[in-house]
Amino acid sequence: MMKKIILSYLALLFALSLSAQTSNALYAPFIHQANVFPQEKTYVCTDANCYQAGQRISLRVFVVNAITHQPTDMSQYVYVELINPERVTIRRIRLLQNQQTFTGYIDIPDNAAKGRYLLRAYTRNMTNVEGYESTKSIFIGGTGELLSAFDNNLQDSIEVIYDNYITINRLKDKVRVSIKDSLLAAKRELWLLGHCRSVPFYFAKVSPHTALVFPLKDFNQDGIHSFVLLDSDLNKLSEQQCFINQKKEFCTLKVSLDSTSQATNGTLPCLITAPDLHPDETMDVAVRLVKSLPKENRDGYSNILSHLLIDEDTRYSLEQPASLLNDPRLDGFIRNHLWQRYNLSDVLKKQYQQPLVKVETTAQIRGKVETLIGHRPIKGGVVNLISPNRGFCAAVKTDEKGQFVFDGMDYPDGTQYVLNAFTKAGKGWVKLYLDEDSYPSFASSLPPFKWLSDNDSLATEAPLTVTDGSIKLDEIHVFSHRPSYASRSDAYARTADYSFGLRDIEDIGATCLHELLRRVPGVTVEFGKCYVRGAMTIEGRHPAAIAVDGIFANEDYDLDNIQMADVERVDVFKTGSTVLWGTAGGMGVISISTKKGNYNVTSVPLTNTKTFTTLGYQTPTPYTPNSHTAYWQPVMRGTSFKIALPALLESGYHLIIEGVTSEGRLIYYVR
Repeated sequence: MMKKIILSYLALLFALSLSAQTSNALYAPFIHQANVFPQEKTYVCTDANCYQAGQRISLRVFVVNAITHQPTDMSQYVYVELINPERVTIRRIRLLQNQQTFTGYIDIPDNAAKGRYLLRAYTRNMTNVEGYESTKSIFIGGTGELLSAFDNNLQDSIEVIYDNYITINRLKDKVRVSIKDSLLAAKRELWLLGHCRSVPFYFAKVSPHTALVFPLKDFNQDGIHSFVLLDSDLNKLSEQQCFINQKKEFCTLKVSLDSTSQATNGTLPCLITAPDLHPDETMDVAVRLVKSLPKENRDGYSNILSHLLIDEDTRYSLEQPASLLNDPRLDGFIRNHLWQRYNLSDVLKKQYQQPLVKVETTAQIRGKVETLIGHRPIKGGVVNLISPNRGFCAAVKTDEKGQFVFDGMDYPDGTQYVLNAFTKAGKGWVKLYLDEDSYPSFASSLPPFKWLSDNDSLATEAPLTVTDGSIKLDEIHVFSHRPSYASRSDAYARTADYSFGLRDIEDIGATCLHELLRRVPGVTVEFGKCYVRGAMTIEGRHPAAIAVDGIFANEDYDLDNIQMADVERVDVFKTGSTVLWGTAGGMGVISISTKKGNYNVTSVPLTNTKTFTTLGYQTPTPYTPNSHTAYWQPVMRGTSFKIALPALLESGYHLIIEGVTSEGRLIYYVR
């Protein structure tokens, strides 16, 4: 697939050449950069936009090449997180690729408060590029919509940075680019690079005396077009951007619905075609039939067009509603968020960016083994891995750094593992460390939004007709009385930055303390140690202090010694809220309260054994139609589709189709 995408990128380079100045020698560095560091984008398509607490979010994640927008099977896994209004990750799932497809679900906690939540989707490869968050807003407890950068009552405070050297004038059928005269005396030679998502369409020497005019008809890509001014050494002097959308990378659908041929089960035959499909081009779409919103509010959510063309190509920007695509002020917005996935000045100099995190093609279990005294790495040690509920075992040896890796750990979520480590001579007096998976913290701001209506009461819609011949009963709600557990029941906890009470811990379903703590913004876990971002001394980073039932543990205390079944509350104190803990809490404090309240932190457990559960892939489950979504088909591939839709298009529901083609053209249809 990667070879196919590179060939498509090469074809795109030649097809989009606007100037005789662009030559084969120019294309080569861009192709090489895309080859050594391929990048991805994700888009989350959900069965609805608004939910109630306790409901299930069914979703499909599109993973495409960041340049060509073609579907890619480069990454084996996609991670999807549900982030609450306090920016805490309350759910995380791992989706395994199935023929370039990632589908799954997230269950909303029963006690989820009303608010706007975020779904964040990423691959490990996407963490190599900072500032590009792939998020989708959903609303729990009511109906809401996103506000664009110019409709959130803060437009007067938006600082639009107009470049000092480049001016772009958008005319009716052309784009005019001019260079300021102030550069005449300062620079002897100037170059201008024009590109769209790193695909160059212009590269030549320019002069402030002459303006450049680009006819719109000659632009063959949709999205953000950048003009980069360079000096004689190809160093960037300035940059300007404009948004061009002529729907040349858009695939139009035709949907035929025969209302005269309604079946006895209440369904209507529907034919979906794409008249302008190219030879050998296929569609890959998700189809849903959802409750209608007023027409003026349908662009109040992001869609695949706004997400891939704006959100994922503007660095450090927030999720934008689809209405921004047609906003004449869009150019002013993107000038503050430059396209910076690659440093194209370095690419022209043949200085290529390399990824720090490898593409995830398989799941791994990693760790290291050290001596108990001196903490020296053990070379040639033996590490045994056993999975009791999967019935397999494996063994590896440690390298010169005492590190070990088990590859091919592609098992479902909930798989249990036991690790045992020994010296080369078979002695068990060693210290075993597990290099647990880390996940990127969510540090961005939340997109602004407004509520359209409150819907805290339970839905009472009429039952839907299910096409498989079964009978769908009215929605039944079962309630039980559960005790509430306060997360901040004492003076210490009330000053904590983040708290997890017993109810929170049960709802999250964390299998170990490290997994729970990784959900807190700014907290990272490395080889069993917890670090608070920003906490540093002149001697470097130090882990946060661990307090169990109010008693500080040793710095090398392993949190895996505490079973989650014994934990009643966890409080996280960052550096600004640790005054109650004294100097010992200067690097932050992780306070753990157990159910008995007298946990013995000085007990000596086995140091060469670990029992744990990793985040495995989610097992697929069938979809059941519900009151807000009458039809949901997340994966449909081909050149045309025949489906049977519930006869609800004329009774408060509308049809939405989103996806991409095999050539990277975007698909969005609403009826």
